[in-house]
Amino acid sequence: MLAVVKEHKGEGFTVMDVPVPKIGPDDVLIKVKAVGICGSDMPIFSGVREVPFPMIPGHEFSGTIEETGSNVKKFKIGDRVTPGLVINCGECIYCRQGYESLCENILETGIHVDGAFAEYVKVPAKTVHVLPDTMTYEQAASIDPIASAYRPVKKANIGSEDTVLVFGPGPIGIYTVQCAKAEGAKKIIIAGVNGDEERLELAKKLGADYAINISEVDMIQAVKDVNDGLLPDIVFEASGHPSSVQMCLDSIKANGKIVFIGIQHQSVDLELAKIVRQEIKVEGSICYTWKDYKECIDLVSFGRVDTDNMVTHKFALKDIGKGIEVMKNREAVKVILYP
Repeated sequence: MLAVVKEHKGEGFTVMDVPVPKIGPDDVLIKVKAVGICGSDMPIFSGVREVPFPMIPGHEFSGTIEETGSNVKKFKIGDRVTPGLVINCGECIYCRQGYESLCENILETGIHVDGAFAEYVKVPAKTVHVLPDTMTYEQAASIDPIASAYRPVKKANIGSEDTVLVFGPGPIGIYTVQCAKAEGAKKIIIAGVNGDEERLELAKKLGADYAINISEVDMIQAVKDVNDGLLPDIVFEASGHPSSVQMCLDSIKANGKIVFIGIQHQSVDLELAKIVRQEIKVEGSICYTWKDYKECIDLVSFGRVDTDNMVTHKFALKDIGKGIEVMKNREAVKVILYP
């Protein structure tokens, strides 16, 4: 089969023929129909994030079941499915308490084990969800980033009187806007920088009440201007940019909540005194649970979260280099590949 393989440290990848995976008794083999390029795939391709070598990345995907293991009874050949990336052990204290993404023995498809930038991928059956008949493969390949935004939104316990500020109009940021809207936020503001103009407009189209270019205006004043002179109740950091950490602290009201979603790849300074004196609640959020993933399938299926407008570019798997290029150039919101 054709696959995109990360063969060594440093920048680069190889498009090559590799054997079709052999499944175990608890696995299913999926023929990949659509797979998205995630922002977290980019550090793998650039060599910033180390992974086992050789490995096939890719974890935002959907397809049809081609083969089932001997112990698999819930699924059958031909089922249209999408799996979550979290492969948890089910035995450690975190798994038993329902925190699957904190599993002590976690494996992630496309990060620790071979993923879906390929014609076929092997996954444990316990990670798989059957698609509604009305859901497209492209929509299903977007459930992973939606779930990564949905979990932090659930953690924030958004109320009907809450104003929400989201830093970063990338896919996770815009899905955070949509999920916050679905949870009933009173007002949603999204912030970006020069070069984000089209993404900011897309965020407004999909649920943000206001969009702010913080490269052009004073961020705090701009937020207050659209929020009756007040700072927001909840701030989501979805950019992963080090400079936004202090911005989150500067822009949150006393007794507010900050949820960090974006992965910071370097150390940052944090003004702990302000967190203490203003009783600011700070949380992190990583990945999602099986239940989160299922609920996001429902959000899309019932039209509460839009994926169609998020997909801006489509390429054949063999042309993944073109997809990576448009992402590097910030021309794309979401790229879908077809093996």
